[in-house]
Amino acid sequence: MNPKPKVTVAVPTYNRSALLKVCLESVLTQDCVNFRVLVLDNASTDDTEAVVRSFADARIAYVKNETNIGLFRNWNRAIEINESPYLTILQDDDAMLPGFIRDSVRALDEYPSAALSVTEIKSVDINGAPVDLNARYVSDSTPKGLVNGLEYLHRIVAGNKLIINFSSVMLRSAALAAVGPFDIPHCKDMIDYNLYVRLAARFDIVFIPKELCQVRFHAGQESKIHYDSDMGTKPVAVVAELIDAIGCLMRSHRAAEASYRLWLADRLLDLNARRSQLTQLLIPTLTLSRKERVEIAKHEIAALVPAKAMLILVDEASLGSEVVADRHAIPFLEHEGQYWGAPVDDETAIRELERLRRAGAAFIVFAWPAFWWLDYYGGLRDYLGAKFRCALKNSRLVAFDLQYKA
Repeated sequence: MNPKPKVTVAVPTYNRSALLKVCLESVLTQDCVNFRVLVLDNASTDDTEAVVRSFADARIAYVKNETNIGLFRNWNRAIEINESPYLTILQDDDAMLPGFIRDSVRALDEYPSAALSVTEIKSVDINGAPVDLNARYVSDSTPKGLVNGLEYLHRIVAGNKLIINFSSVMLRSAALAAVGPFDIPHCKDMIDYNLYVRLAARFDIVFIPKELCQVRFHAGQESKIHYDSDMGTKPVAVVAELIDAIGCLMRSHRAAEASYRLWLADRLLDLNARRSQLTQLLIPTLTLSRKERVEIAKHEIAALVPAKAMLILVDEASLGSEVVADRHAIPFLEHEGQYWGAPVDDETAIRELERLRRAGAAFIVFAWPAFWWLDYYGGLRDYLGAKFRCALKNSRLVAFDLQYKA
């Protein structure tokens, strides 16, 4: 009698038979024999079943839904059917690289407090060629080894972009049983994020510093469609998940410290304002029109910044003279007086800020089109908050007085 497999690799699929074949080949060549492959066919109308059965491998179980039950329910079926201690849900357009199962199991065996392991990924296009990703898909430097779950939540709330690609994850089934299956409280195109938040609130995460998973980025992905478009909904949901993470931190022992509660409250207010700003892009009539906000911001800057003072304007070159017609405004980043684009990292932003401050800049003003900076560049945000007085903060402008220490 064959022993119960230690790992189940679930592959939800729908009408991607060619990519599915590559995906299954990558699993079946793993140097680990004690695993099971569960193909969850969401009522495909192509030759998916024939492709699966062509492998003639006893480790593959094929389950076909009578009707298409949607991506979310099909992913949760993997959790319902799984009987192994460890579960990986591999997307049908991705692939495992050699050693994925072996190293993921080793990590979870070594760290019983970890609910999931995460590997680094190799990004490719639809044809398997290396691809340079849009910056929003590129993670900040990820941790290595075991990371406390609450520390992970703290980092993402602070503004660290720690992207977890789901095909690079192996889950501990006991942890899933403790927190429940997938849920989509904020966005149907972002099934996994909420699960990470709930798991991190109670367990640790182990990061494996190896590229052990190949992730495809292509136009046919629902998540890409809803993130890259001008009216994409996913950025709103990301902010909502971060607000949930704040709730988890508020419930934790970390919140016993008053200063930490105050920090969480500040982040909550910032993120909620950011969520409203993003929501307005989807519902333009939700609040003031652009014209109204420009006129109000113009008067607010005039009242805050003396006529002869120099200010740094962070607006991604979208407002400029409309809000600072009679003030000496420098774009940020700046090169020979012209907007030079966003900084590559916090260190660059802080260095350029100090260069302009030494050159006489008295204020730095973030206008609403660049409010995302205050999340993405968490180091710059914290530096400004620690060093200088916040002179103005509303739904249009956030300004720091660079002449006065906080």
